[in-house]
Amino acid sequence: MKKSGVTLIEIVIVMGLVFLMVGALDSMLISYLKNYKNNVLENEGFNYLNEAIAIIEKEVNEDASTITTEDNIIKINYSDGITINYIKCINGNLYILYGTKNITPVENSHKNVIIDDVKGFVARRTRKTLYIKVTWRNGQSIERCLAIENAN
Repeated sequence: MKKSGVTLIEIVIVMGLVFLMVGALDSMLISYLKNYKNNVLENEGFNYLNEAIAIIEKEVNEDASTITTEDNIIKINYSDGITINYIKCINGNLYILYGTKNITPVENSHKNVIIDDVKGFVARRTRKTLYIKVTWRNGQSIERCLAIENAN
């Protein structure tokens, strides 16, 4: 006698194979998502750090007459003879301070945050070169040597 249909053992075997395939796909998907998240965070940090360096380079080379560094503070004297700005790390934020060196910025003060969540900031000048290193919250850091074009 010929029977058509599927036995219980065949169904269990097929379900077991399906669960194995789903488990493998699930682990691959989780691994992919973790890598994607890490890459996004790394690229975000890289972009923020590059933007910070670009802003500092613009400030240093835009109509500056004298650039000095002291205690990781960049002092920019402009060619008008009046304007003095500072680039300084305060409480984990890297600021451009317009006209003042020693005050901590408050909400209504003249300031510009270049980048926040900074772990470390190093600024040193040697002749016509400004060495800058910024370390961000996730440990990423960027180092650049900027050519000082017009300033003494």
